[in-house]
Amino acid sequence: MEKLLKAPTWAIFIYLTASYLLFSIDLSTDPFTGSLIKAVGFILSGIYPLSLGIVLTEYLPRKLPISTTLFVINWLIWDGCMILFLILFDGQDISGTGGWIMLISLYLMFAIIHVHLFPLRILKMVKKRGDVSYGESIGMGFLLIFWPIGLWMIHPEVKMIVDTQVPTADLPDSSK
Repeated sequence: MEKLLKAPTWAIFIYLTASYLLFSIDLSTDPFTGSLIKAVGFILSGIYPLSLGIVLTEYLPRKLPISTTLFVINWLIWDGCMILFLILFDGQDISGTGGWIMLISLYLMFAIIHVHLFPLRILKMVKKRGDVSYGESIGMGFLLIFWPIGLWMIHPEVKMIVDTQVPTADLPDSSK
């Protein structure tokens, strides 16, 4: 995942564009194969925020321990539900008014927002070398959601951190 973050911005742009094209264009006449191709495109597009959230935590100061468990669970739920919907319903509209559908939809909305806000909160924490609230990183979170524009602002900062800083685990422990 770190290799993905060390790539130049234009390469990430091409990677995300290709993954979104796989997700949005029908490349097969067979519905199941088309759904699988879309699922692969969706997984590939979700790997960038996942790698941001996991790799950047390695650059946080030791005084700021943060858990990525909820982030990874939300990423898995978001990707798993989207892949399930793509394969089972083949892109058809899914409508329902039951209470369970509403609860699942609300949690999916939370998961999507969390998956896009968490990595940029970590990015701000690494840059500031201190704690940051989600409110301070919400603007950058929308940059990640609207990736064609936001990528050109976010990825150079990420690349600079990954290229120039040493992960916290590689630093000598000063408490010994």
